[in-house]
Amino acid sequence: MSTNGSRAGATGRLAGTTIMAIGCGTPDGEVNNGFAAATAFLREGARVCIVDRDPNALDEAARVLGEMAVDLESQLTTVIADVGDEDSLAAAFAHCADRLGAPTVLHYNVGIVVNGGVDTLDTDGFRRALDINLTGAFSAIKHALPHMRAAATGSIITVSSVGGMRYMGYDYPAYAASKAGLIELTKVVGAQYAAEGIRANTIAPGLIETPLIHRSISGHYDSVDDMLAARHAQSPTGKMGRPEDVADLAVFLASTESAYINSTLIPVDGGLTHYAGMPKR
Repeated sequence: MSTNGSRAGATGRLAGTTIMAIGCGTPDGEVNNGFAAATAFLREGARVCIVDRDPNALDEAARVLGEMAVDLESQLTTVIADVGDEDSLAAAFAHCADRLGAPTVLHYNVGIVVNGGVDTLDTDGFRRALDINLTGAFSAIKHALPHMRAAATGSIITVSSVGGMRYMGYDYPAYAASKAGLIELTKVVGAQYAAEGIRANTIAPGLIETPLIHRSISGHYDSVDDMLAARHAQSPTGKMGRPEDVADLAVFLASTESAYINSTLIPVDGGLTHYAGMPKR
């Protein structure tokens, strides 16, 4: 995969903007949706605080971005925080404000897949998916809002999934429920704070070729090659999307170009949500 983050030519349209990018580290230098977005934000001139619970993912993100000529002194900072620990999140926001300025964009890209059907998954597993995918977003938004309200402007971007909109053929109702809840949480926040200049929108990636699919759903198939072929075939376009497709939309939502877009869910799925029939595996 490419490490370009966004395929659009940089225009500096995020210059002067500080972005809190949560869940955007890159273990082993792999390009996931979060890291692609963080890279695109930086290329558009933003100041970015990358937050992750994995220190190795943060170190690798800084290394890769340094090789791409990102100004690590004035444009980027990284901080370890766990979205399940509200105190660590609060400290991360304070660090961002002190190091780069008050964040007026939040990009929440945290998500885990907990496999198991309603008949087999235990309650703890279901709660774990909710805690990370939904309650973690609530905590992040809670700590982002004071900075945005003080600035009288803000853009909250949450990353859900088409799996939170429809059945995808996988045995993960906990993931689906948590991502569906994230969509509605974001819509409500956007509507409630719109009069204060704050917007909140959700991106719903569809069939995107990311490292996560190799770890979380490849076991549903006989081989990795079978998984890739099946997912390409599921798409109306005949191929999966890339993290850069998600990153391009994140840049748009972070910019003033989307100033009148609020409380909206935008799929990045090649038309999958309107594709006839159930997904085939």
